Amino acid sequence: MTEFNNPLHGMAIHKMFRDTMFKAGILNDDGEPKITFHRLRHTHATILLNSGQNVKVIAERLGNTPAMIYGIYGHVKELEEQSMEVFSMSLEIGNGAKTGAN
Repeated sequence: MTEFNNPLHGMAIHKMFRDTMFKAGILNDDGEPKITFHRLRHTHATILLNSGQNVKVIAERLGNTPAMIYGIYGHVKELEEQSMEVFSMSLEIGNGAKTGAN
């Protein structure tokens, strides 16, 4: 928000982020920031998904639909590995897994 309680324009936020990256020295060899604002958003969503957060909450936070979140971030490798591990563990004898679709 501005000093007059008006929302900041998107380009103003982008410029502030970029300026902060330059001041912090978080730059590539070519002098450009190592991470863009959009990549920060992507990283944020990926971390939330990997930690098991509710996809509806993530979608609302990012201004998307759950379908968009799954479509964009559903490829996350950690989620695939975690899903396989959970499924494998459920099949182990003694974990209460039953055969058939009861």
